[in-house]
Amino acid sequence: MTRTMKHILAGLLVSPALALAQAPPAPAPVVPMPTAPPVATLPPAVPPPAVALPEPPKADEAKADDAKADEPAAPKDKFLLEKLLAGSPAAQTLGKNGWTIYGWTQGSYNASTASNSNLPVPFIDRANQFSLNQNWLHVEKAVDTSKKEYQWGMAADVIMPGTDYRTTVARGMFDGQVRNGVLYGFDLFQAYVDLFSPNVGPQGTIFRVGKFATHCEYEVVQGISNPFVSRSYLFQYNPFTHTGVNAITQLNDDWTVSNGAVLGNDNFIDPAAQLTYIGQVKWAPKNGKTSALFNVSVTNPRYNVAEAFAFYNVYNLQITHKLTDKWTYAADTTFSHMDNIPNVGSANWYGFVNYLFYDVTDKLQSKARVELFEDSKGVRTGTAGLYTAVTYGLTWKPKPWLYIMPEVRYDYAQGRPFEGDHDLFTATIGAIVRW
Repeated sequence: MTRTMKHILAGLLVSPALALAQAPPAPAPVVPMPTAPPVATLPPAVPPPAVALPEPPKADEAKADDAKADEPAAPKDKFLLEKLLAGSPAAQTLGKNGWTIYGWTQGSYNASTASNSNLPVPFIDRANQFSLNQNWLHVEKAVDTSKKEYQWGMAADVIMPGTDYRTTVARGMFDGQVRNGVLYGFDLFQAYVDLFSPNVGPQGTIFRVGKFATHCEYEVVQGISNPFVSRSYLFQYNPFTHTGVNAITQLNDDWTVSNGAVLGNDNFIDPAAQLTYIGQVKWAPKNGKTSALFNVSVTNPRYNVAEAFAFYNVYNLQITHKLTDKWTYAADTTFSHMDNIPNVGSANWYGFVNYLFYDVTDKLQSKARVELFEDSKGVRTGTAGLYTAVTYGLTWKPKPWLYIMPEVRYDYAQGRPFEGDHDLFTATIGAIVRW
């Protein structure tokens, strides 16, 4: 794209955002921007998806009319791995007892106006290169809350390997790979046990113990569940996972709440651990067209200088509304803040993301995402100021096991984070093969 074309796009797409812009951006953050999103350290802080209440998301559909959840649901179709295992007596026994095992491989190529790096744009940071984003394995024994009896379940999600691990790893678990510059690495994204008690709460409670995806933010890490190959700034620069315990209680057919105690945002078992409260209130009428979730992650929001780790508070609201049988709208907004940042003091970051989905056919979905993200002092992205991003994409499923996901994205920032430029244009073609 020529410099002239870039200026034209900037005028068309981001004039409204510039009208809202604040004063000139603050100086660069304390820690320079690395070659990949950093892990649980000062700016940009830990890369940071999500605990639905109580059922997992309908990953095969990848639609916005269901509230985001922390792991994909058992697929409707059996894919290669389950078919290969289906003939064994052990696999048949596991299947009868609610076990599922499947996976997928996701890759993408990112054409970009940048030369080497698209940072701070998340998940597609490698400019003009192919990335094997995820080789993902999912193992699950689901809990059936409709059965009013004591049950146990579990889930494990592993990236083995993929470039996305650089974003998802938590402090204290395999994070040395990022510091050593490993491109294709390993991450145990989730590993938890569920215990269901039908006698705690009006309709029972799931007690989740282990490492699990956060409930904050609409988007998710799992490629088969996320609407785009790239991710929003709001998703990237807030939590991904927590380690601890969470109680998910179904109050009635419309309302669910959760309350948990964890070791921080994106922190496994590490000396930097700090008690953090996580909570969610979910309203999702079974026969309604609208659902809403309010999520928090609250602790003493101070940067731990001794451990070089960011502890911050997050307040998140998500709303989805089914406009028609084919049109769905979703909104995601978050405010986060942190104190005691060396040479910075206090800082906050916040944003608002709009999603619009249109189901062209059962196999083709059209989608758009428009985002405003303010990084007040550059402690998350590396450059202070207002970011505007507009993304349009398609998801085409010619076969149940094959997703084709092209997208185009335009980013504009007050500072010059894109290799010295205000703006960035990317065109990505992604594909997922389920197995």
